[in-house]
Order: sequence, then structure tokens, then C-alpha cells
Amino acid sequence: MKRLFVLVILLFLTCGPEPIPDPEPALLILPDNLNACNTATRVNNLQRQVRFQWAAGLHTDSYELVVVNNLTGQKKTTSTSLISESLVLTSGAPYQWYVVSKSLLTEGTGKSTVWQFYLEGNPEESHFPFPAVLLQPENESIVELNNSNSYSFQWNGADLDGDIKTYDLYLGESVDNLIKEKEGLINNQTELQLNEKAKYFWQVISIDSEGNQSHSEIFQFQTF
Repeated sequence: MKRLFVLVILLFLTCGPEPIPDPEPALLILPDNLNACNTATRVNNLQRQVRFQWAAGLHTDSYELVVVNNLTGQKKTTSTSLISESLVLTSGAPYQWYVVSKSLLTEGTGKSTVWQFYLEGNPEESHFPFPAVLLQPENESIVELNNSNSYSFQWNGADLDGDIKTYDLYLGESVDNLIKEKEGLINNQTELQLNEKAKYFWQVISIDSEGNQSHSEIFQFQTF
């Protein structure tokens, strides 16, 4: 009898309900990544209505569209059950956007990749660079230094005018106290000497030939 009871318990545990899957990230479609958005509808001299579109993610009931003005840091969010949404944005500025997939059955979410675009205002004006995309070290990573206690930082920069002139790299042990470690960099990588078992934050500023600047995200990492 005791063995039968144990067998019933085991069967119950192994035949329980399947875990509820988290929503999968949506695949972004429009506006194109690292391009000018010149198909937006003109609202007035300063504003354009931009249509955003993405492909559906599995196990998803609704989406949160997030759009950030890279110049001002202003963020706009809107929720929808559809796979497209329109927002009125200030023209003549670079933006980044992404979509968060949500479900009524779980608290888990799925975040898409982050895309960037430039919303055209006056087509003759100089475009601000897109914020650099930090590659190495990755955010919240643990990195190994080389024999000289150095590490190679890498990033990608883009500008619709193709006139990025230089990059400045900032580094610090506090997010509120970043120090310019390298300036006037022409290439998108550089090597810095670091301390072992230390926590760092880093950021890259892109500067074009007109003096326009853009700030990347701030990533953190730890050495060992």
C-alpha cells in the first residue's frame, strides 16, 4: 500500500501542468534600423507622425512600444494588442525604439532588439550621429584582462552623413563619475589598462564634423 501511495505521488509530480512560457521578443520591421525615416506624415513644421511596425512574438497578448529621443532623453511609451502603432514625434532628431512583449498568463516579458532611426526635419540640415552601440565589454559582464592588465574596448558608430570624426571614451568606477580616458579616437576600438577585481562603467561619445555629439548607453562590467 505504501509503495502504491508513493507511485501515485510520483505520477502526479511528473504529469503536472506544463510551465507557462514567457512571451517571445517581437521582430522589428519599420522604421528601418540606422536609416532616415522620411515616410512619416507631416503634422506641422516641428512634428511628424511615425508608424512603427513589428512581427508578432509567440505567447504574447499585448505589446509596449518604447521610443526615446536620443537628444533629449524623452521617452514615449504606448500599449497595444496590435503589431503596429503610430506616434507623433519631434522632427530633426535621432530616436531609438524597441518593443516589449507581454502576456496575461505570466509576469515574464520579451524585449526586442533596439533599433535607431533619424526623423527628418529639414533635409538639408546636418544629422546628429546615432549613439554608439557598445560591443565589448558587454553590459554586466565579467572580463579577463590580458598579461599587461589591459582590455580592448569595442563599439560601432553610425551617422547618416557618414561624417563621424572622432570618439571619446569615458570610464569610471561610479556611474556618476565618468572620466574621459581617451579622446579624439578615429577607430572604434581602444585598449585601456584596468585594475583587477574592480567594477567599471563606460560610455562612448560620437562627434561628427559639424561638432554634433551623441552619447551611448552606459554599460557596467567587472574585472577578475
